[in-house]
Amino acid sequence: MKLTSVLTIASVIGSAIAQPLSLEKRAINNTALEDAIPATTKNNIQASYAKPFSIYQPKAFIISMFELERDPWLESLDFIHNITVPGLSPIYTTIHCTTNFTICQITTGEGEINAASSVTALGLNPLFDLSKTYFLIAGIAGGEPAYTTLGGVTFAKYAVQVGLEYQLAYQDYHAEEPDWLSGYVPYGVDGQYTYPGNVYGTEVFEVNEALRNRAVELALTAKLNNGTTANAHIRSLYPDKVAQELPTIYKCDVVTSDNYFTGNVLNDYFANLTKVLTNGSATYCSTAQEDNASLEAFTRLDKYGLVDFDRVIVMRTISDFSRPPPSINAVEFFFNTSQGGISASLDNLVLAGTPIIHDILSKWDSVYEAGVKYESKNYVGDIFGTLGGTPNFGKKSFEIA
Repeated sequence: MKLTSVLTIASVIGSAIAQPLSLEKRAINNTALEDAIPATTKNNIQASYAKPFSIYQPKAFIISMFELERDPWLESLDFIHNITVPGLSPIYTTIHCTTNFTICQITTGEGEINAASSVTALGLNPLFDLSKTYFLIAGIAGGEPAYTTLGGVTFAKYAVQVGLEYQLAYQDYHAEEPDWLSGYVPYGVDGQYTYPGNVYGTEVFEVNEALRNRAVELALTAKLNNGTTANAHIRSLYPDKVAQELPTIYKCDVVTSDNYFTGNVLNDYFANLTKVLTNGSATYCSTAQEDNASLEAFTRLDKYGLVDFDRVIVMRTISDFSRPPPSINAVEFFFNTSQGGISASLDNLVLAGTPIIHDILSKWDSVYEAGVKYESKNYVGDIFGTLGGTPNFGKKSFEIA
């Protein structure tokens, strides 16, 4: 059978499998980076073994969590194709792709459930061969003033899920345990300062440090949005030197929790828990809701060759501080004080994220397709060693809950 016939049949079957499917073009925007991101030199179909009928093979995929994170990318890159994929968020049903489908973008919906569901739906969709795709998780976050500032850009090596714990109200524990930092206690133990006795397997993920470092190296060449006068005022209220400075690029780690926490007590506790769960390796500097959920989905997809976990980058820009300055109490700071960092953080998603996207496309044939130059030298994956190797975090034995 001729190749053209095979491709025609594959397209029909793929479309049928993926129903409902709509493919239409968006109007080309006026700020498309056509000169900065050249067309691919090789756009042939090479489906992975698990997806013989796939049509699209993006080289880079941008993962946003909600519309404010999505829109700066749609305004900056030449996303003209819309692809509706079953299983995505009912609010964000569409994947956007550039002219030749080399870059695509998905919006997962906020929170762990939405992120895991959407990434899984994308990874299992028969239209996409993602076996060589690079993924940039690009979202905004709260920031620890000791390690970053408003508008700052963080690239993580570790993602730590801090919400999987017992929880007691203050009134129920403070008399018996006056030294506890908070009402949280890790699963399977009766104190706050030890590793959990029970784990679910999603508590810690480690991503490719070499690729993270390349993304940082390139992001450092970007001219960031430094924010507003109001941002400068909020920064000046902190004693931390990093918090007072203009934003730049930081290598530090992200915590995941569906619970939107703030204040000194919880931040101190979760910072300590991050050290406990990673055997002292991780430094918590940004707080988000989705990253461990997305990384769990990528882990499961990698297990069957559908994605390459080694090609995942986690970037978070800082829209607000996760704890108040000394002069303002936590309640007042959280509910009544405008930090104003959202604008700079959204702009810096694109400003700091585009350089690695550009590098992937411009050096695809010589560097990134094979994935050798920036392949991981560190352990990558979850606490179970699902993708091979031995984690450098956790403990020798634990009960799997």
